[in-house]
Amino acid sequence: MKWTRAELLNLQENQIHFDEFVEFDKNTFKMNERLRDLHDIHVSGVGYFSSTSNEFEVELEITGIMECPCAITNESVDVPFDTCCHEVFSFAETDDVDVHVVKNEIIELIPVIFQLINLEVPLKVVKDGPIDYPKGNGWQIMSEEDYEKSKGSQIDPRLAKLKDFKIEND
Repeated sequence: MKWTRAELLNLQENQIHFDEFVEFDKNTFKMNERLRDLHDIHVSGVGYFSSTSNEFEVELEITGIMECPCAITNESVDVPFDTCCHEVFSFAETDDVDVHVVKNEIIELIPVIFQLINLEVPLKVVKDGPIDYPKGNGWQIMSEEDYEKSKGSQIDPRLAKLKDFKIEND
């Protein structure tokens, strides 16, 4: 999904419709700890070019499935997402931080789409269903419910000396 300024100037009614499936290279996710892969990415929308303002405005809808690590087991979890956004591209320099300045007269949507998907990645994902909590030599991860049960039978060590305290009546 690339367009040059010349192509945009030749548009009928100054608009372009698009409806495509997008794939990302596996190397894209190597440095990302919260996103492992993307599947079934569908991008649709419409773009409007204004020759007077020299701007290209795009209404995007992005849907798909992101593969994220489970916060407890580190297993992959599929998380569906659906996002809509409005992006503005300018062929002229601008100080507006919400506007993408076009370089080399080519608008490329793929980097912007990837950036928008990254904004949708959840901070924490936990897989559905029963979880086998990891454990090792001398440690284990337990659910909050199990922790509360085990804590209920223990005496707070700060108050343990009080059980030996006896009140003497004169």
